[in-house]
Amino acid sequence: MKNPVIFKSEIFTKFIVMLFVFLGITTISKAQFFDELSNPQVTVNINHPPGLGLKINKVAFNVATGNCSEQINDALIQDFVSSKVDVIDRANLNSILAEHNLNTSGYIDQTSAVAIGKIIGPSALITAKVLRCETKRENLTGTEEKYDYKTKQKYYVKYFIAKITILLKVSIQTVDLTTGRIFAAKVFDYTPFQENKSYEGVPEAPSEFDNQERAFKVLTSDVHKLFFAWTEPSVLYFFDDKDGGLKQAYQALKAGDIDGSFKLSVQNLETCKKTSDIKPKILAHAYYNLGMSYMIRNEYDKAIENFQEAQVLKPGKIISNTMSDCVKAKNLLIEMQKVDDKAAIEAQKIQANTESAAKAQESTTLKNADIIALAQKKLPNSLILQKIKTSNCKFDTSTEALVALTNAGVSEDVIMLMMEKK
Repeated sequence: MKNPVIFKSEIFTKFIVMLFVFLGITTISKAQFFDELSNPQVTVNINHPPGLGLKINKVAFNVATGNCSEQINDALIQDFVSSKVDVIDRANLNSILAEHNLNTSGYIDQTSAVAIGKIIGPSALITAKVLRCETKRENLTGTEEKYDYKTKQKYYVKYFIAKITILLKVSIQTVDLTTGRIFAAKVFDYTPFQENKSYEGVPEAPSEFDNQERAFKVLTSDVHKLFFAWTEPSVLYFFDDKDGGLKQAYQALKAGDIDGSFKLSVQNLETCKKTSDIKPKILAHAYYNLGMSYMIRNEYDKAIENFQEAQVLKPGKIISNTMSDCVKAKNLLIEMQKVDDKAAIEAQKIQANTESAAKAQESTTLKNADIIALAQKKLPNSLILQKIKTSNCKFDTSTEALVALTNAGVSEDVIMLMMEKK
């Protein structure tokens, strides 16, 4: 008769073999499976650019329409204020637009957008239309299978559910008032629900207010991503092998010492490369960890180089998936740079246009020298007075300047009007 311990060991071994055969896992796949199972993970934040590709410092909110519109506008405004964006007060916006005979009820066209942009400066105009904001209440029933361990019998019980569903659908249109560009309206659709369950009659319904607040928070978060850079945590692997000192780099990273982990990863790779009997697996892990360290530092090209070296030595899902995430992060960084470059170009254009307009106005502004020249050319006083009345003026009416005007033959009537228009 077989030893029971040996017999059990044989059964366990057969079970493991059968499991891998059943799953169709090859020798390489087994190694990859255990890598994923046994190695620790770290969370890396991947930065995303604003969804609309805009970089804004000032925003105006149009009149929101539809049920719940005021609450939604208030939630969005609070988010922009918290993000340190200058939000134009609605009352001030209305008075500015009324003064220039402009109306922003509903969506606006490009001509109006450019006109508004000239008035309130570089900014974005956001219009929210609430297409649906309703509460759906349901009382549901059903049966649930139970098991009585004493009688070893199945039995069924009736349950009751009180369910609240919020049906929220909102359209957000954005206008870049700097360029007059109008973005297509983006529609956000949510149906969050909550339910209470009871086996003793219909339970109290969940709070409609709480569920609605949840929907508003999700909407605010999604709209935020259109206008602001945001981060997405990605859970990735970092090897902690004792050989090559990789465990020390992992422990430093786990403790939050990113620079220390990076320096150790550099040393680990050099040590592994110089050790003649180092296993290819450990060398691959050292390359991978250094790649991850570069990725955390946003040095994506160097990260990819090290991931590629690791992939050659020991191909696997961990490395290929992480490299894919790294390429994604690199592309997002490029998009972020495009947003920054575009914002810088627009700022330069605005500055150039402002300076050009100031020079144009300066060239058409009447000064003391212009009035003296007109007087010396013997133009009638009536013409000079009319010219002053219909022009931009910047006169010097100090005592010395008044004496100079009088000595140059400028009439008293003209000088009096110059003093009024200075």
